[in-house]
Amino acid sequence: MDVAKDLDDLLAAHEKYLHSILEKSLLGERSQTLYDSLFALFDLILKFRSHADRLSEGINELQARTMESSLPSRDKSKAKKRSNDRLSEPGSWISEGRKALTQRAGEFLRNMGQDLGALSKEYSSLLEDFISKLPMQQHVDLKFLLFRLDFTEFYSQLHPST
Repeated sequence: MDVAKDLDDLLAAHEKYLHSILEKSLLGERSQTLYDSLFALFDLILKFRSHADRLSEGINELQARTMESSLPSRDKSKAKKRSNDRLSEPGSWISEGRKALTQRAGEFLRNMGQDLGALSKEYSSLLEDFISKLPMQQHVDLKFLLFRLDFTEFYSQLHPST
């Protein structure tokens, strides 16, 4: 404001300031590919959270079934009354026996492991893509974001060609 000679200079400085804010927040035209890449990363993070929740629920259910199968018979009837709604669902882990329960748990954990492995590979790929786009950005703060994300030089040592 001190350097502005007239209202046009002040408006131009304000316009430059707004443009800078748009670029830093990844809302500018030149940073659209970076925005899309970051959005895909966040979407994948939400998928991971969903899988982690499903894994936690599955483990809790397995633990409850294991506890039910190890209770004395008088306590089993009480536990069955409490969880009767879940037990009547098709495909639930009803008292099928220890062997069947272990087999279903192993299958569930294998499937979850495969899903999480695929998510991990996709995340690594998307993160590498995001980091490779940072040096090409016009705004100096976006270029500096790479330094802040890679301050230990982990990613640059992982992929020295980028």
